[in-house]
Amino acid sequence: MLAALEVLAILPIASFPALMPDFIAAWDLSNSEAGWIAGVYYLGYMLVVTHAMMLTDRFDAKLIFAGGALVTGLSTVGFALFADGFWSGFFLRAIGGVGQAAIYMPGLRALTDRLQGGEQSRAVTFYTASYSIAVAASFTVTGLLAESFGWRWSFAVVGGLSLVAGLLAWWLLAPHVPPVKDTAARGFALRPVLRNRDAMGYIIGYAAHGFELTAMRAWITAFLVFVLARDPSVSAVLPSATVLAALVTLIGLPASLLGNELALKVGRRRALVGIMTISAVMGLAFGFTAWLPVWAVLLFSAVYFVFICGDSGSLTSGMMAAAEPEHRASTMALHSALGFGVSVLGPLFVGFALDAAQYMAGGQSVVTWGIGLAVMGIGALIGPLALVRTGKNLQSR
Repeated sequence: MLAALEVLAILPIASFPALMPDFIAAWDLSNSEAGWIAGVYYLGYMLVVTHAMMLTDRFDAKLIFAGGALVTGLSTVGFALFADGFWSGFFLRAIGGVGQAAIYMPGLRALTDRLQGGEQSRAVTFYTASYSIAVAASFTVTGLLAESFGWRWSFAVVGGLSLVAGLLAWWLLAPHVPPVKDTAARGFALRPVLRNRDAMGYIIGYAAHGFELTAMRAWITAFLVFVLARDPSVSAVLPSATVLAALVTLIGLPASLLGNELALKVGRRRALVGIMTISAVMGLAFGFTAWLPVWAVLLFSAVYFVFICGDSGSLTSGMMAAAEPEHRASTMALHSALGFGVSVLGPLFVGFALDAAQYMAGGQSVVTWGIGLAVMGIGALIGPLALVRTGKNLQSR
C-alpha cells in the first residue's frame, strides 16, 4: 500500500519538466531560467531531508510522510492557480521539493517500521523501484491532462492526488511509536560519516548519479520536441514528446533491479564503475544523436536511461553496507541530502550550456544540443572516479 501512496504523493515531481517547452514559450524563459525552475525542486529537498529523517526517530514516520504529501500537493495546486512566470514558478516548485523531502525516505522508514524479515526486504525493493513508476506516471499524467485541459488543470489534478495520498497515509496506516534510542538524541553526526571513505565513495557516486538523472529527466522532453520537429512525417505517427519521455523513464524500474543483481554477481564496485562509465560516455554523445533518424534517437535514449538508472539501487545498498551502525541514520541523511542537492545542478548546468551554445551558434541546432547535453556525461564521470579513489579494489563491497 505504501508503494501506491508513494506513487500518488510523488506525481508532481516531473510536472514542470514534462511541459518545459511549453513554459519556455509561454513565459519567455531562457534555458537557464527553465533549468532553475526544474532544479530548485531538488534544492528544497536537500534543505529539509536531513531534518525530516531525524524526525522519524522521534515521531511516527507516517505523520512525516503525510505532512510532506500535503505540502507537495498544496504547492502544486498553488502552482496551477498562481504561477505566471519565473519567480512564482521558482518558489512554488521549491516548496514542492520541501514536501518531497518528507515523502520518499520517511515513507521508506514507515514501511520498514511495520514489516520484518523477508517480507520487509521484498517490500523495500518494490518501494524503491516504484519511484521510477512515479516519475513515469508524472510525465504521462501531466502530459495527457495538459493536452486535453491545459497545464493549469494538469497541475491541479496531480497536486490533488498528492493531497489524497497524504490523507490516506494518515488514515489507513496503523500507528507506530518509534522506540527511544540514545543515538536519536545525538542528532545528525557529519564528521564520522565524512571519515568513512568507503561510504563516502557511494555517497559521491550517488550525487553524480543524481546530477545526470535529473538533468536527463528535466531536458528529455525538450530534446525530443527538437528531434521530432526535424522529421514531421515521422512525428505525425508517434505519440507526443511527453509520452515518449514517460516511456523512456519507465525503463528505470527494471534497470535498477537488474543493476543490483549484476552487482551481486561481479562485485558492487566493479559493476558500478562499469555501469557509470558507460552511462557517462553515452551522456557525452546523447545530444549529437539528433543527427540520427528518430527511431535511432529513441532507441539510444532508452538504452542510455537503462545505464543511468542501473546504478541507483547498488549505490544505496553499498552505502547502507558501508555505514557504521551507530551512524547509519546520519549516513542515510547525507546520502540523500547530497544526492538530491547536487541534483539541483544537473538541469541548471545543462541550461547554462544550452544558452551559451545557442548564443554562439545563433539558435538551436544539433551541435548546440550536443554541447548542452554533454554536461550530463561530464558530471556523471565523477561517480566512477570517486568509487575508484575510495575503494581498496573494484571487488570490494
